[in-house]
Amino acid sequence: MSWKLSGSKKKDPKENGVVSRSTTPMPSRPTTPRPAGEPANFRSGMLTIVIFSGRGLSLPPGLTVPDVIQKALDHGPAARHPRSNRESMQRKRYWWLPYVVLEFDKNEILIDALDGDLASPSWNYRAHFDVSRTSNISVSAYLRTAQCVQGKDDMGNDILMGRVDLTPVLDTQHVSNQWYTATAGSGSFHLQIAFKPSAQSLTIEAFDLLKVIGKGSFGKVMQVRKKDTQRIYALKTIRKAHIASRPGEITHILAERTVLALVNNPFIVPLKFSFQNPDKLYLIMSFVNGGELFYHLQREGKFDENRSRFYAAELLCALEHLHGFNVVYRDLKPENILLDYTGHIALCDFGLCKLNMSETEKTNTFCGTPEYIAPELLESQGYTKTVDWWTLGVLLYEMMTGLPPFYDENVNVMYQRILRDPLVFPPDMSADAKSVMTGLLQRDPNRRLGANGGEEIKRHPFFANWIDWNKLLAKKIQPPFKPSVESVLDVANFDQEFTSEAPQDSVVEDSQLSETVQDQFRGFTYNPANEHLSESVSYGGVMSQ
Repeated sequence: MSWKLSGSKKKDPKENGVVSRSTTPMPSRPTTPRPAGEPANFRSGMLTIVIFSGRGLSLPPGLTVPDVIQKALDHGPAARHPRSNRESMQRKRYWWLPYVVLEFDKNEILIDALDGDLASPSWNYRAHFDVSRTSNISVSAYLRTAQCVQGKDDMGNDILMGRVDLTPVLDTQHVSNQWYTATAGSGSFHLQIAFKPSAQSLTIEAFDLLKVIGKGSFGKVMQVRKKDTQRIYALKTIRKAHIASRPGEITHILAERTVLALVNNPFIVPLKFSFQNPDKLYLIMSFVNGGELFYHLQREGKFDENRSRFYAAELLCALEHLHGFNVVYRDLKPENILLDYTGHIALCDFGLCKLNMSETEKTNTFCGTPEYIAPELLESQGYTKTVDWWTLGVLLYEMMTGLPPFYDENVNVMYQRILRDPLVFPPDMSADAKSVMTGLLQRDPNRRLGANGGEEIKRHPFFANWIDWNKLLAKKIQPPFKPSVESVLDVANFDQEFTSEAPQDSVVEDSQLSETVQDQFRGFTYNPANEHLSESVSYGGVMSQ
């Protein structure tokens, strides 16, 4: 998985602003649009969740307890073991009992059981979450598979036993303590939920720096821990002097921050905080460490139709959400799609987003990734939001076959293929899959599937016959694949070139920027209570989310 930074790869001038399998950011004008009638939904405070125990949990019909788990269950609790074994087992906790993934606003925690049995495990865990907006809580109980427990080269797919989804009260100080019945699977969960509104100023000193997970010419991305709540985030640091020296980069950074703060979708990585000092900008986002879709696709070669459809459906919801704010994404590809603990999509890297794109608005910036470039860009026709539906079609084709539809190692040849070559499908591909990709990869954007909005794509039999869109948006459809992630601190899916580096917020010397330049960063600091208003430049402080 990678957290992209502008300038992380150098542009080849021969490619006219398009870098293979990477992004080439271009300037866009930052504003803060909101669809008419849509509430701001901004909140500020701390949410405390205590998960005590479960009851009535059971495996889905037709599934049995993996052999290695059954042996552990038959062997009895740790208290029945000799002291040496008991201490060892306590250190490992009860790995053979269901663990839970506790999530709020894309911030996830894996919690092992401390006691109990298969149907009624005890977790007794307290977690604090930073609140920046209205969002949902989910608690998912999983039983580890034999492959995962035995440490084979397996990516998880642990068995979901029960899941509960709920929306906490975030309007005022509030406490609840009760059992919640599972909304998927079986059983119920005993939770205590408390919200306390609060506000505080943030600086870099509010975080422990843990690991470097990405670098670029403008700064770096680090895994960090917020000291008061102990939550893990991805921190992107950007040197003001570096972006101020390159035309358009300030507006690009402000546009990215605007989009991140604006969106609220279960399949988009959210912004939690942003703040600044005279030398640097800081963006704090939820930390998603299940790996890039690109990594999983390379590892497996291709996905089956059901898995490809699931990812495409969640991405369709994310893109439709962006379009609702008159934002076009422009750089959909497997490298910009992350998987979370439970296997859901998390779209990231908004460096190429274009704002103020109404239904008929066109833009002409030539940018993106060669394999995914739409024909209208190559023909310099100008393009609309429908460019995102072309890239969705390319992604779906790549997921189901292993390569983009018009791929060639020679970029110029590939561009010619995008403009002229017919679509070729494997003989075993279903008729509905061929049909939806033919529609999405229609070269005439006015005839492309989705030209009349995302609902048009949702109604296609490839999706409509399989996807309940309300359940999908509520994350009540179980993902077909679950990554194996040891904990929220796990950075195994990141490049060791970065993670081996000592994390530090480097000192910037002699970067005296003029007031005129500093004034261009007006509005970067994220105050959720006033997000719909213009903001003043504020160094080093922001209301906590």
